[in-house]
Amino acid sequence: MNIRDINHVVYRHRDLDEVERFMTDFGLVRASRTEHQLYMRGAGPVPYAYVAEQAESPEFVAVAFAVERAEDLSLARTLPGASAVESLQGPGGGHAVTLHDPAGRRVQLVHGIEPVASLPMRPALNLNSATLKRRFGEVQRPPRAPAQVLRLGHIALGVSNLRACLDWYTQTLGLLPSDFVVDESDKSDPHAAFLRLNRGDEWTDHHTVALFQSAADHVHHASFEVQDFDAQLHGNAWLSSQGWSPVWGVGRHVLGSQIFDYWRDPSGNVVEHFTDGDLYQRDSPLGYTPASDDSLYQWGPSMTVEHFLGSALTTR
Repeated sequence: MNIRDINHVVYRHRDLDEVERFMTDFGLVRASRTEHQLYMRGAGPVPYAYVAEQAESPEFVAVAFAVERAEDLSLARTLPGASAVESLQGPGGGHAVTLHDPAGRRVQLVHGIEPVASLPMRPALNLNSATLKRRFGEVQRPPRAPAQVLRLGHIALGVSNLRACLDWYTQTLGLLPSDFVVDESDKSDPHAAFLRLNRGDEWTDHHTVALFQSAADHVHHASFEVQDFDAQLHGNAWLSSQGWSPVWGVGRHVLGSQIFDYWRDPSGNVVEHFTDGDLYQRDSPLGYTPASDDSLYQWGPSMTVEHFLGSALTTR
């Protein structure tokens, strides 16, 4: 199979009105809404990046990856435990096959969702450094507003059996490891793994799936890309002004180098903004980073691995 990109995530919530208010302040835009489902999109051509379903018990439902060809769905349905090829009901139509990873988590492979016109997005700021000047006679005045989201970028999963999940995501979905977090004495048994798409010579995000060893299987966070550092800071200030609960940030990660901030939605799930991430291709070397609190971030508010990994509430 050839995975093109991560496509969307699905969560269940008790109150769709409250979730829509939060996700709008977070920077997504309503694409469609019914009595029991809400579809939110970014500024890019994917019709939706986030699906909220109304339910009495909040929970994570599924993560979806877009495949290149309809034939990939035919291949996927032959895998153990795979569903038949099913029609998608959201904006843009399309079809999906549902798999389950070793944690029992629903992983959908989707194809044929019709793209939509991209939304207007302000250009990235033109920055002057100390030694390289690019902006002459122009001022920088980006407005304080939600940090407009371009796309869903990655999902981070707490897994009770990291080796089994690592094997499944690399062998079944064809993802490539970018970095392992390890004990210096034993690189063969990672504490965390950051996995990217295999797009050949094409440059892609440092990771699309991150796996963290955990006592229980859960979704730690879904992460959405914004335009630049100023958008992220303005968005951070906007969310604070609207009374939403911050988890961590603003800071810069080590693995992937993204500038980040994390927030808790009305059901307690963690979502992240990111910008300025590293790009890898097929032949980029695998890295090894010693396990410690320093592996989390280069700068930002103080944080420990234990507290960060314990910040998510969503199960499965």
